Amino acid sequence: MALAVLAVCALAGAAGCSKKQGWAGKGTQEESREIPREWPQGRTEPLKVTDQLILSIPQQYERAAIDHRRPARALLSVQSDRAEVQFDFFLPDFSGYTLQNYKNESDESKVEVVYLHAGDPHEADPDAAGEYPPNMLKRALKDFLSPEDYKDMYGLRCYQARVPSDRLTCYGRRDEGGREDILLYTKVAPYAAEETFPEMQARYFSKRYGGVRIAWRTHVRNLPRWHEIDTRIWKFIDAWNVAQAPDHLEAPGTVKPGGNGG
Repeated sequence: MALAVLAVCALAGAAGCSKKQGWAGKGTQEESREIPREWPQGRTEPLKVTDQLILSIPQQYERAAIDHRRPARALLSVQSDRAEVQFDFFLPDFSGYTLQNYKNESDESKVEVVYLHAGDPHEADPDAAGEYPPNMLKRALKDFLSPEDYKDMYGLRCYQARVPSDRLTCYGRRDEGGREDILLYTKVAPYAAEETFPEMQARYFSKRYGGVRIAWRTHVRNLPRWHEIDTRIWKFIDAWNVAQAPDHLEAPGTVKPGGNGG
């Protein structure tokens, strides 16, 4: 079963697995039934995203850790040693899993990093295909968004679709230096009766670490904190990066091990 999951994800690697993969590992039924006294500590094995980004993630940010299992990682291709990474955390203090909060699959305070994987550096070229926010917005305004129908909120410009919809497409600057942007989608009230967990999701390409794609999601109530959430995700990534880079190639804003999130 684990091999089948990896095979499916390998075929879908270019676009990323849009949902978190099931957990696979060697945990026995006896181990799974054990009731731990605390959340497992330590870190995951190093996971290569790009040559400049190799992540070792604290286990409290890995839901699989409680089951004595290793998460099934999606390889970008059968020839590649690069993996797709996921992790979670909880608001308001950006903490990890506990023996209590992991039981609630619909926790409105949870933020899920759905995927982080290598992208094509040329996605940032003008008018290139892919998930580079300026290019994505340009295509969306041409194809289905109404350029004149928007509202500004929480540092974002949020556009309505030409066809009535319960979703907004929001665009804005995501980093303090103004070097990169973000595109995110959010549901808006009133929600449909069957909408039990309205979500917002960010999905974009960043030029950092040689070029990566990232997607994260959470409950819509957390929209006012989108910038704080996105900033913290990158602080985690910087702190957990174990790739050795020359000083002159150090990614700007890198948090050294032992800093916040380390």
